[in-house]
Amino acid sequence: MPSLFLLRRCKPSLLKALEKVAEMAGWTLNGSSESVRDIAAPLQASPPDIIACDLRLLDGHACRLARQFQQWPTRPQMLLLTPTADDLLLFRTLRCGASGYCVETGDGQGLAEGLQRMAAGRALMSPRIARKTLLALELPRSCLVRASQAEAGQQASVSEQAVGSVGSVSPADQHLLSLLAHGLLSDEIGKHWGLAQAEIEQRLHRIYTQLHGHPCMPSEFALRLAA
Repeated sequence: MPSLFLLRRCKPSLLKALEKVAEMAGWTLNGSSESVRDIAAPLQASPPDIIACDLRLLDGHACRLARQFQQWPTRPQMLLLTPTADDLLLFRTLRCGASGYCVETGDGQGLAEGLQRMAAGRALMSPRIARKTLLALELPRSCLVRASQAEAGQQASVSEQAVGSVGSVSPADQHLLSLLAHGLLSDEIGKHWGLAQAEIEQRLHRIYTQLHGHPCMPSEFALRLAA
């Protein structure tokens, strides 16, 4: 059963999230908090599988936490909760160690879907984040026609690369990022490549992991050009 810690910026948001998680079978709640202060020690002592965290918190922000998690021997996955995928802080926090994000909905369904997706090793990526990821990994955008061909999706995905190739991205994943940057959705890419949407989202989850280990980080000016 996946274990979860909830970190929300205010009590109403936290209570609503707790209600939604209570409806989800098979999940264990390790704890919850409205404050970043003093949670690092208990979390490190008993790390959950996933920490669902608001992108911005009243006494800190998720980017700082993501950096801390990178240093832990047992590192939980971090699901960022955001009202929009266009928030300028979102990519920075994903770059620092977060494993994915979900856009919240008023009924809590966005949170539920985000948790289920992360537990299955899947992730979403918006066109803006795809463009910034290409820049951060110093990759050119593939030709749309070439990247859309079925064989483009078979060119050695990250999971097939040699262990230890942290920070590297395969041609298939470069094509995937390029298609997302052009505005295609993951299910549309799956249809072009003859793959299930779940497989596309699993590749995106692995790309975030590769992004964490990549030493190059372009200037903020360069990243703004991709926005």
